[in-house]
Amino acid sequence: MHIIRLSIVLLSLLALTACGLGASGARPTISLYCDNFLIYKMCARDMDRDGIVDFVYFEESEEVFMWREGARADVPADMKFHQCAEVMDPELVATTNRVFFVDDETSYLERQDIRGGMMIKYITALPRVVACKLRADQARGENQS
Repeated sequence: MHIIRLSIVLLSLLALTACGLGASGARPTISLYCDNFLIYKMCARDMDRDGIVDFVYFEESEEVFMWREGARADVPADMKFHQCAEVMDPELVATTNRVFFVDDETSYLERQDIRGGMMIKYITALPRVVACKLRADQARGENQS
């Protein structure tokens, strides 16, 4: 059950960026982007409004799921890190950044381009996250016996 839930989360992260567009040299239109995906509400955050994602988190639990290298210290102290949280690779950061530049002029085709890029990156990360979750569940089970 945990594997299925984690898989849903990863695929939901992909959908998080379905409505964003990066634009070089342009000012970001937003610094926080949240959306509902299946059973989770996910958010991407740009703490200093520079158009570069700092971290992605689950809105309900405020658990950070992914962060940009060098930005871990920018995560507010009252937010926790998910047990399987990991650093975003540079390609994932570049794709996620695009969500902060979405506006009414963003075309459907551009939004789908972001979605495809995110899908590839999250599908690639899925085996690592599932393995992490299984190890954590197994360790918890051993500690309870």
